[in-house]
Amino acid sequence: MGNLKKIISILLVLSLCLPFIFACGDSGNGGSNPEPTAETTPEPETEPIPETTPAPTEPTTERPTEPPTEPPTDPAALPDADVMAVGEDEYRIIPGARYYLWSPNSNLYLTVEGAFRFAGFIQDEFHGGPAQMFVFEKVGVEETAARINNIYKIRALGTPAGYIDVEGGISEEDGSGVIATAEPEGERSHEWTLRAQRKSGFDDVDLPVFSVMSAVSRNYTRCLDVNGVSTSPGGNIHLWGGGSANNQKWFFELVSDVEAGNIIPRGLQEIPAE
Repeated sequence: MGNLKKIISILLVLSLCLPFIFACGDSGNGGSNPEPTAETTPEPETEPIPETTPAPTEPTTERPTEPPTEPPTDPAALPDADVMAVGEDEYRIIPGARYYLWSPNSNLYLTVEGAFRFAGFIQDEFHGGPAQMFVFEKVGVEETAARINNIYKIRALGTPAGYIDVEGGISEEDGSGVIATAEPEGERSHEWTLRAQRKSGFDDVDLPVFSVMSAVSRNYTRCLDVNGVSTSPGGNIHLWGGGSANNQKWFFELVSDVEAGNIIPRGLQEIPAE
């Protein structure tokens, strides 16, 4: 009987203690690692985004382009030559043919200074490349009381920009720039005429010489001129009044004659000793 009471007492104690034991067990298993909630979940750490320098933009000006690697050639069929009176003689300009423009004042050649838009013009030593080749493209004829003017556009073969032009399309002032453009800067600024000049000062020159007169200036009073009467390579070409000064005179050599060996460019000929 006494043992039975002890057993009943133990069972009563266990029945009272078991809920506390299970509660403690649950607390031990999950209490230290509660389920994450939106309020307790920390934000993940992120690397700061470095500031980046924007990519450079392309310049707005046109980049120079390379001139032709091979000298151009004349077309198979050329128009008839324009005959110009030079005193009692005659001289012929063939539209469409290539020419070198030689200055008897400096023994140098008209040269386009670069193969890009708005390139300038200088005089330089003869090298025979496209930068020194020019084509007269006839665009019309004008007759005045004093003379008949053949009007030409002068194509500069050393640059894809195109033609000899007057900077700004205005040439009423001495010193206007001369540049290469595909489209004229102003009305008639691509147009030129050739005017025969006296050879005074060039006693050893047995060739006709011409000034290249701009149609923009009133009555063709401005022409291609070597700045400062320079006789040095690199002398700048601009527009100046007159046409009869020695630094405004040019002789035209056919490129085909030079290439065929029929003539030696004046700039390569030896100057006879005095």
